[in-house]
Amino acid sequence: MTTKVLITMLVLTGLLTGTMVFAEEEATSFDTQKFLEEDVALIEPGVLPNSFWYWGDIFAEEIKFLFTVGKEQKADFLMETAKERLAEMQKLSEEGITKYADRLLSENEDAIANAQKFYKEVREEAPEKIKEYQEDTEREILRNEYKIRGELQDAESNYLAKQETVAEKIGGWLKGVVSHLSWKRDKIQEQRSEMFDD
Repeated sequence: MTTKVLITMLVLTGLLTGTMVFAEEEATSFDTQKFLEEDVALIEPGVLPNSFWYWGDIFAEEIKFLFTVGKEQKADFLMETAKERLAEMQKLSEEGITKYADRLLSENEDAIANAQKFYKEVREEAPEKIKEYQEDTEREILRNEYKIRGELQDAESNYLAKQETVAEKIGGWLKGVVSHLSWKRDKIQEQRSEMFDD
């Protein structure tokens, strides 16, 4: 009886362990699948090399590369091209076509190598560009500082000149008002004297 219990226990332990391992593998493969779909996200291949129109696709990529400005942007474009070559290779291998694999792999490696050259150049030029940007910024700050100092120095004389101009205008206006009021007063007195004289 103890052997039956022991065998039953071993079988149950094996079944439970197998189920747990299987469940663990399933969770891992799900995480891997999620990683591949969301994080890696291979791009969909466009026109495949076995198509007549593949030359047009390559020509369009070359034109886009020519009009891409900046070394970092060119490197990014080359990396996208390398990803597309991998996607094309994957799609062709799924279809059982291996004829273009060597060429696509070579193009992928060339694109990555060229992208690395561009990234290296950007990395080497970065300190110099940062220094240039810093110098330009400092020059602009100094220009603005001199401009502000000049405006502050001129501010007092401008204020005094405008104060005198405003005072003159107000004085002229007040003289005009006083003159008008004097004229009105004289007119009113003239009318009174005419009224009382009659």
